[in-house]
Amino acid sequence: MVIQSVSSGSLGERAGLMPGDRIELVNGAPVRDLLDFHFKMADERVALEVARATERLTITVNPDGRSDLGLRFEEMKIRTCGNECVFCFIDQNPAGMRKTLYVKDEDYRLSFLHGNFVTLSNMKDWEIRRIVEQRLSPIYISVHSTNAVTRQRLIRARKERDILPILEYFKANDITMHTQVVLCPGFNDGEDLRQTIRDLTRFHPQVQSLAVVPLGMTAHREGLPDLAPVTPELAERTIADLDTFGSEFKRRLGTRFVYPADEWYRLLDRPVPPASRYDGFPQIENGIGMTRYFLDKLARAKRVFPEAHRRGWRRLTLVTGELFRPTLERILAEKLSRTGEPIELDIIGVPNDFFGRKVTVAGLLVGGDILNALRGRTLGDAVFLPPATLNEENLFLDDVTFQHLEEELGVPVRAGFRDRYF
Repeated sequence: MVIQSVSSGSLGERAGLMPGDRIELVNGAPVRDLLDFHFKMADERVALEVARATERLTITVNPDGRSDLGLRFEEMKIRTCGNECVFCFIDQNPAGMRKTLYVKDEDYRLSFLHGNFVTLSNMKDWEIRRIVEQRLSPIYISVHSTNAVTRQRLIRARKERDILPILEYFKANDITMHTQVVLCPGFNDGEDLRQTIRDLTRFHPQVQSLAVVPLGMTAHREGLPDLAPVTPELAERTIADLDTFGSEFKRRLGTRFVYPADEWYRLLDRPVPPASRYDGFPQIENGIGMTRYFLDKLARAKRVFPEAHRRGWRRLTLVTGELFRPTLERILAEKLSRTGEPIELDIIGVPNDFFGRKVTVAGLLVGGDILNALRGRTLGDAVFLPPATLNEENLFLDDVTFQHLEEELGVPVRAGFRDRYF
């Protein structure tokens, strides 16, 4: 592991560690990545074998609970996915995007560190043992089906591996798990989904939650398997099944355990459930309960648009996905009537031409489509965007920059108006 930087005044600096140093052994054991390093820092006294140019040094430190020593390392090499999932969204990206958007990760370390979902299908036995030995908990698992044949049809792993023994092993060793199913009509819906739900509850409380997410398809499926779309009829049946299971589990387990993604309710233009149905939102980063979280936070707000109040803005344009526009329009009109804010809103549901009109979630809107939808309109004092449309570098998925969008529109642009969930 190569040190990228050393914080001033840190234990690492006082020990004499420098940028460019390569830590090769800790207490005589190889260090493969950041997780190994942090795990070994739990020891009371640590001997670091360090390669520096042509020198080889031994540096001894007492971490005293400071597992990073003030060191920042070069980024880990991401382990990519060897599966060919029939529903993979990365495979449905249009050509010409930046390279990072085509990377399919299947890295259990990122699952622990950042909540990324992994199938565990390509893992070696020592990696599964490592999760237990280093207490990499919680971990987020894409199960999709507990039926080994169905699961293989869906993920098309290079090496077939039954997920149930892995879950058994993690349960026996008290590893917390959150799971998901991407529901693909004709593959893992109906009785297959019901059996998967029943199977996963056997691992409760170590398996704490199961999210059921509808298949998403873009307009860029050339050369990919033909899949049936999710219909309103399937959404009705799926929600009914999940409600029945959730009520049973609440009585029996004290938690609903299985949670429908917000998209199911949007497909039916149906209100999302109250917060009590989400048991503390265990999978909000996976889009489960995000709408309810936003609505409840909005309901508690004394002002919807505090910046508009400070700046004297009176007419605002809000951008969102086509499917969410009617809901956002209704709730904001009701809220503004209660707060008395003198705001005139124009809420635009932007069609997604980049990925295809079937993709309606706000987070997948791109800069070009937003510009096309807003050009020629009277935008008023400012435009507000869904924060999820931008990355940390303020880039949209089509590489349009936030600055370019603001310059083209000629009015102030903001990402979000209360928080990041809209």
